[in-house]
Amino acid sequence: METNVLVVGAGPAGVASSIALSQRGIDHVLIDRAVFPRDKVDGNAFGQDLLAALNRLNRPDLAAALLASPDLLPCPAGAWIFSDRGDRYQPPLPHPADQAPIYTMDRQAMDALLLGFVDRSTADLRLGCELVTLEPAGDRLAAVVKIGEQTETLHTKLVIGADGARSRVASLLLNQTEDPTDRALTLHRYYRNVAGFEQPHIEAHYIQPLLPGFLFIAPLAHGRFKVGLGTRADRIGNDPARLSGLLSEVIAAKPWLRERLATAEPISEPETWPMTFGGSAQIRRSGDRVLLVGDAAGLCNPLTGFGTAKAIDSGRLAAAVAATAIRVGQFDRAALSAYDRDLQRLFDQEFVLSRRINRWNQSPWFMNFLTGRSLPRRLLQSAKTLRRWDALVQV
Repeated sequence: METNVLVVGAGPAGVASSIALSQRGIDHVLIDRAVFPRDKVDGNAFGQDLLAALNRLNRPDLAAALLASPDLLPCPAGAWIFSDRGDRYQPPLPHPADQAPIYTMDRQAMDALLLGFVDRSTADLRLGCELVTLEPAGDRLAAVVKIGEQTETLHTKLVIGADGARSRVASLLLNQTEDPTDRALTLHRYYRNVAGFEQPHIEAHYIQPLLPGFLFIAPLAHGRFKVGLGTRADRIGNDPARLSGLLSEVIAAKPWLRERLATAEPISEPETWPMTFGGSAQIRRSGDRVLLVGDAAGLCNPLTGFGTAKAIDSGRLAAAVAATAIRVGQFDRAALSAYDRDLQRLFDQEFVLSRRINRWNQSPWFMNFLTGRSLPRRLLQSAKTLRRWDALVQV
């Protein structure tokens, strides 16, 4: 089978790529090895950044559908950030008067909703379809895909890799290597009856021994909560099995966490997920006949873990570059380099600053200093340091 573009991965970045390709009338194949709805480990929170990214995609109907979903929970009390000693800071999160500063929505529901906006007149959507191999074949790439026991070879001019932090596309076409400090491991578990959320909000607890990572609690619709953590993989010997013990350990060690979870009832088993931080010079985002988007491109803020809005923007930008490449018939890395420049212009300054803060945040003093109610904190606020911090933690 011949296609203009193969999009590997049907999460937010892949769906955004597909929508933007369809808007340009470009036929393509969209595959994902999962069958949706499927879950993903993250805090499930979004705010004005994601809504703005969807509007930039020229799909205000998609943003409206998210806001109208019965699986959406508005969080009018915003975000609460805790230090290792329990001090709390609530960053101001600008938002329209008729909207909450933050919403939560389970990723199973969000990703399934987004997938419903794929234009099937131009997109050949194949779920439960795994990428097996991908290699040059003349003036195309040959992708062998597998559904069940059946395999098929797709010949494509360009591949958009939207297949997550351990991208198969990146490993096959870019020989991507990871800096150990780029990689994080995350875990989540679902609960009921978590205390202290009478005013719905999300929480991030920057506490030992997770630093520069954090524990998060996110209330969800239908009375559920997602509790999880993320930390740099090298901090725990790249061992996902240690995460479950860490979750219990940090909850037991902090009285304000023990109080919230004293009556909580777990309703799922813990699940782990890898994550790649943005801002590393080692992460390549394009090559001959390939563009990486979303988590595959490392578009996750190293400080906060947020990345869904960036995934949407990267899909839109990748589709625009793909359209130009198809029009002029040039697919080498030099022809696709505009995509890298777009991502650098939009995100790299934020990522570099977040990485710098994370270096300070490897011990508790930084968050203790930032969230405390002392004279130094007031001086920080006067010096506009907190304004830069607040800009980084927008959801």
